[in-house]
Amino acid sequence: MTTLLSEEEVGNYYLLLTILTLFNFAFLNPLGQYYGRHLIAWEHSKNLLNATNVLLFLRVSAIVFSLFIAFGVYQIFGYGKYYNLSTFLLFIFIALVAGTHGVLIGAVNSLGDRVKFTINMVSTLVLGLVLSLIIVNFIDKSGMGWLYGLAIAQFIFSIGLYKFVVKNNSFSLQRVKYAFQKKYIKKIAIFIIPVTLTLFLQWGQNQSYRFIIEAKYSLEVLAFIAVGLAVSGAIFSAVESLATQFYNPIYLRQITHATKENRSKAWNELVSYMIPIYIILAVFVILLSPYLTNLLVAEKFYEAYIYAMFGAIIEFFRVMTNLVYMVSQSEVKTNTTILPYSIGFIFTIGSLYFFDMSEKLWMIPFFIAIANGVIFLLLYRNMKKLLDIKIDFTNIIKSLILASPLLLNIFIQNSHTFLQNILMMTTSGVYFLFLIYLVAQKRILGKIR
Repeated sequence: MTTLLSEEEVGNYYLLLTILTLFNFAFLNPLGQYYGRHLIAWEHSKNLLNATNVLLFLRVSAIVFSLFIAFGVYQIFGYGKYYNLSTFLLFIFIALVAGTHGVLIGAVNSLGDRVKFTINMVSTLVLGLVLSLIIVNFIDKSGMGWLYGLAIAQFIFSIGLYKFVVKNNSFSLQRVKYAFQKKYIKKIAIFIIPVTLTLFLQWGQNQSYRFIIEAKYSLEVLAFIAVGLAVSGAIFSAVESLATQFYNPIYLRQITHATKENRSKAWNELVSYMIPIYIILAVFVILLSPYLTNLLVAEKFYEAYIYAMFGAIIEFFRVMTNLVYMVSQSEVKTNTTILPYSIGFIFTIGSLYFFDMSEKLWMIPFFIAIANGVIFLLLYRNMKKLLDIKIDFTNIIKSLILASPLLLNIFIQNSHTFLQNILMMTTSGVYFLFLIYLVAQKRILGKIR
């Protein structure tokens, strides 16, 4: 994408992505999280078809409502200089509808069919890439055009995913009506209102900086910083997705109808594998960021590796916070997450808005990283009050020791040649995968037996 699009259009891509993430977090993801938390129970009671249909109805209603908010965003921020209004609103609608793919693909994984999950996930990404390349090369060479390709692919695969999720379930009008009764709506609201506030604050913490950069500096500056952060973000998201693909279905089944003691044990066991993986990954991305940017982005963005380094720290605290956040859903006490995210959000927005960093742009991700670290510590403290959770610091030290040979990359001069980049990434990548195998081996062998 960075090769095909201009710096301005790369900035536009990240601007649109920020807006879509806002609507997803504010209106759609809270319902999806409630759905995911009760998915296993609905499967056992053969109520998954009814629950999924209610979810889809509520999603469409929320998407229609979000268009009015999108109109306000368009007018307030003066996006008429970038997009036509009807084009902008149509894109928002299509992209949000296509985003239903994320809920359905997550349901497939939680239901335990990892083969179907993997096939559909890879197929969606491949088709999305192909469609994006076709659109950008032959129809619309813009950030919006690239996102349209991904949205179309998501929509296509959503149909088959829906059929798989609801199979062997029967429709019951009585159960659907029950979902709209005052008593049940109140129960859902108690769960999703705090989640909505938390997700909005998450968006503000991790995405809203793009609005500030575009407004205070330029789309080109936004593109440069966002590309660097996206390199580390994409790597962490891929590893997080693979790790959760394996461990989350196990965790969800362990906490469903479980005692508080067993829920605590399930979380502690989960993080005993996840945290070492994330620590090793953070070291890998920080030390290999010059080679990663040389391989993954266009030449005009090579110097964005400094932002990829800070991005690794930001992403590390993000995925760690996501692990701790799971406790609030396990205990169905989501209001405990609001204060930590509020503090982080205020710190990020305040520092980026009131300080001029035009001469030291690296301070932008630096402040975001500090805020993410504060959120993690505060949220961990709150979750310990709900459940007896523990982080084994011995595992952290062991992980850092295991990752220390990667420090040798510091003493090798980067000549920016393709051969050197491939060689460094191959040798370091093989060692990284070996470390991940050591971390996961006990669990994997246990599942095989």
